[in-house]
Amino acid sequence: MYHFFVNPASRSGSGAAIWDETEKLLIARKVEYRLHYTEKGVSIREQYEDILKTTPERPIKIVIIGGDGTLNQCIEGITDLENTEVSLIRNGSGNDFSRNKDLPDTIEDALDAILAREHVMKIDVGLSTYTDGVYADNTPAPDGHHRFLVSTGIGYDADICYNANSHEKLKKVLKSFIYTYFGIVNIFTTPRSDFEVNIDGQLKMYPHVYFLSAMNQPYEGGGIGMVPDADDTDGQLGFCLIYGLTRLGALFTVPAMLKQKHVGRKGVAILKSSKVTVASKVPKWVHYDGETPGLYKNFTAEIIGKMNFIY
Repeated sequence: MYHFFVNPASRSGSGAAIWDETEKLLIARKVEYRLHYTEKGVSIREQYEDILKTTPERPIKIVIIGGDGTLNQCIEGITDLENTEVSLIRNGSGNDFSRNKDLPDTIEDALDAILAREHVMKIDVGLSTYTDGVYADNTPAPDGHHRFLVSTGIGYDADICYNANSHEKLKKVLKSFIYTYFGIVNIFTTPRSDFEVNIDGQLKMYPHVYFLSAMNQPYEGGGIGMVPDADDTDGQLGFCLIYGLTRLGALFTVPAMLKQKHVGRKGVAILKSSKVTVASKVPKWVHYDGETPGLYKNFTAEIIGKMNFIY
């Protein structure tokens, strides 16, 4: 039995059409399945718990139709990672996870690979924790935590996510290029802050920080290789920190990320660990897999376990 979780609104509403095509293929291949719909920003935990209670089969096989946001909702809702297998048929705007995994382009190829279990692997699951925050209107924001598979971060890259998610009409026009657009604009608008960074028990102060990205996979933001050698199977996160640069210096450094030529440049630190803790002088935007809960002073990213991924 395969449980399909579909976001009908993904990729400007094409999720329903992708499901229709997928269902025809499932019927033709005589595959047993159940359909579940997701809602933007809502965990699937309640639906998942119902599956746990009513389905004796293990492992539970989940196939997600959607993008990074839908995948994140599902991972947040799975309470038994060890006895669950997750697959993805991509249908999003950024599609960083599917790009990092080089998933098949067509629905038929993706489904056939899942059914044939062409790739069976365990990938790291991260947890982003954030405290002492506010919303965009400066009202208090609650402390929180959320799982992630691609990346999490504090500062400039989260600022880009917030702006991209806040401009739906522009996102429909620019699609994944919206991240590049705000990547340029935000160089001149994102406030910088001093960060106290704790990695492996060692504290270090970084001045005038643009952002710190914690990468479970190499690419985020529609294909920007923040940490080219990040590996979601090694139990560690790769961290990209941009700091101490003028706006003009950042203008030349940030575009270099598009070709992974930022590594080794002045004002760029690439670090690795299973956990990082950041204390910012002022609240900064935080994101997990592109979702932005608010602006926070305290931020932690760490690896908490493994997930079974089939593709």
